[in-house]
Amino acid sequence: MVFSFYLYKYPYKFIWHIKNSFGKTIDFAFYCADPLDYEMFLPIAKYLPEFTVIARDSKTKKYLTEKGIKSVRMPAFPQVVIMARQTPYKFPVKEIIKFGFDHVLYQFKRWTSAENYNGFDMYFVSSSNQVKIAESRGIKSTKAIGYPKLDSAFNGEYNNQFLEKFKKLHNIDSNKKTIIFTTTWNVAGLSAINKWVDKLEELTPKYNVLVTVHTWTEQKHIQKLNSTKDIIFINDYDVTPFLMISDLLIGDYSSIIGEFCAFNKPIITFEVPESDRTIPDIIKMIMDISIQINSFDQLPKAIEESIANPNEKVEERRKANKILFDDLDGKAGYRAANFINEFLKSHS
Repeated sequence: MVFSFYLYKYPYKFIWHIKNSFGKTIDFAFYCADPLDYEMFLPIAKYLPEFTVIARDSKTKKYLTEKGIKSVRMPAFPQVVIMARQTPYKFPVKEIIKFGFDHVLYQFKRWTSAENYNGFDMYFVSSSNQVKIAESRGIKSTKAIGYPKLDSAFNGEYNNQFLEKFKKLHNIDSNKKTIIFTTTWNVAGLSAINKWVDKLEELTPKYNVLVTVHTWTEQKHIQKLNSTKDIIFINDYDVTPFLMISDLLIGDYSSIIGEFCAFNKPIITFEVPESDRTIPDIIKMIMDISIQINSFDQLPKAIEESIANPNEKVEERRKANKILFDDLDGKAGYRAANFINEFLKSHS
């Protein structure tokens, strides 16, 4: 920990214990580091008792306020807290019960230190395979529940009627196939956005073109995408319905590749270099479930082949789904909330 953490830790602990002695702590809270955290929490939240939202910063609080959600700013002092981050040290009191859940699907992002995860009483992950990986790294707090972010796709909420209305809302041409581009954060050469960001207009006469990018994508690319004609640049934090209406996905090392794999539809990926940011098993999984290319010039043919032969990698995608998700039944949020509620009862 950096020195500034200790300047925060001891005053926080002192204030928490004072508030606790006077019954002034928050009973149950959700720590919201950014807007995406809140959207990912919703499938869990609907099964939980009343809670207070703690916003990390003014940007997140502004987003919550615009959605009509009341929140308080850090520092805040809860008895119980849940978060979509590996930052239990934000609440450095051992008496605070802490729950966490994955912000990124499976192992597309490397584990941080075991200490960060073992600081939770329970940390939710998407599959039993991920629990085994965690245990091999000395992480003892994980519990497999599935991936709540995709619940709406499998519990009937985003049904055919919903998706038809959704396509009309976004002016999706039913006479064209729909393709969605995604990209990860441009670190260690993992993003392929430079290979396609200036060329999307070549595809729009033939396809509906959707684009979603990492929130830390360079502003020059965001500006370019916002000014590109005839594409749909997605600003929504919940991209699930966009994935559901797409016929194929084009990506690089983004975890959205794994989310799209849940629907067992064709995937094309640009090859990315291995680095200390990549995980060999994920590199191999992406190779197995997708058609890989190196340049935009190879993309039109790859799209045509993927659309003509959507079942080419179907068995590989099924195998990957068994690794990524224990269940795709729309009940992951319920399972997480049920574990939380039962844990709190047993520790009351």
